[in-house]
Amino acid sequence: MAIHLGCMGSAASQIAENPRNALVGSYCRTMAAGRQVRWWLGLGLIGIGAAALVVAALLPTYLMPRLTRIPSDIHTEAISLADNASVIDVGAGLAGHMRTETGVPIKVQTLVVSAQPTDADRVTLVATTRLLRSDRDGPNAMVTARAEAVTLSRTTSEPVDPVGQIKLEVDKPADRVSRSGFQYHFPFDTQKQSYLYFDTTARRDIPIDYVDDDRHEGGLRLLHFRQSIGPINLYPEQPDMQMTLPASWWGLPGEQQTRFDLHYSNTRDIWVEPTSGAIVEQREHVRRFLARTVDDPLAVTTLEIRTRFDEQSLAEAVHTARQARMLIRWGNLYAPILLAAAGIAMVAAGLLIRWRATEVDDRDITGVDDHHPDGRKHVPVQDISVEHRL
Repeated sequence: MAIHLGCMGSAASQIAENPRNALVGSYCRTMAAGRQVRWWLGLGLIGIGAAALVVAALLPTYLMPRLTRIPSDIHTEAISLADNASVIDVGAGLAGHMRTETGVPIKVQTLVVSAQPTDADRVTLVATTRLLRSDRDGPNAMVTARAEAVTLSRTTSEPVDPVGQIKLEVDKPADRVSRSGFQYHFPFDTQKQSYLYFDTTARRDIPIDYVDDDRHEGGLRLLHFRQSIGPINLYPEQPDMQMTLPASWWGLPGEQQTRFDLHYSNTRDIWVEPTSGAIVEQREHVRRFLARTVDDPLAVTTLEIRTRFDEQSLAEAVHTARQARMLIRWGNLYAPILLAAAGIAMVAAGLLIRWRATEVDDRDITGVDDHHPDGRKHVPVQDISVEHRL
């Protein structure tokens, strides 16, 4: 008959102190040490699992909203094309007659780089835009150019101090222009609603409205926004936006000096990856014209273009948006799910290990033989005489 030797209490001490029972004492000490290791292992698993559950809960609710930021190191270039643009004929103007040239191929180069001040909370973007005639080379290809600097919050994408600047001419200082609308980057988690979007030419914050989400690029669902501007007269707010010439140059009788103001209209379509707020493509239908009034029959178009991203610019924008979206989704969705699953598994394993260790302790105290067919108790260890035989 197998006899279970309990290893708890004074009985274990008596066996351990009896030289004849050294083997039993060693067994008891080994069992006790094993129970202690399992007890601490279970406690450690419970602690680590609980910590994983806490991090899983904090990642999407507290940590990611603070960690999701516009990159501080930005260097992007986009090329937009217009196949059938209209531009003012400079040669005709020099000859004393204002005329518009049509059918001109245009390339729009926009380079955006980060600059100072940039820190953990804000990033300053410097954007240079050049409109070039694709049918000409060198200085004669330039139609117009501008440079702009704006500082954005890296978490909200909203403009912050210092006030933005716009520079149109090399030999003149930049104009300080405040704004509150978005530009170059939409907010993270962009919604299907209207936003204020800053227009550099008008120098105004103008609503941009949600249109649809029908477009997909590279597996990304894009939100389509449209902004409609003007026509508006730029002269009242920008005194340089006018041209005063003899009336005959404008097709009017006489030679008296006549001022025509620069007017501007634009229909801007922007497609945004909503999770990251990244702009994937921008198309514009821009018209600028010199006129005395918005509906002046003698208006002279200085620029009219319909632009779209070229294939490389679109592909690079899709790639950038996809990477940003993946990082955000890992922080907001995938990582919390994995951490929660691992945390639950570790807590469950820890509880099971501790329960098993406690169950063994209880058996040792009660002396019940769980494996005996009739459940009888073991003989108390202090009543057993163990003889050491060679």
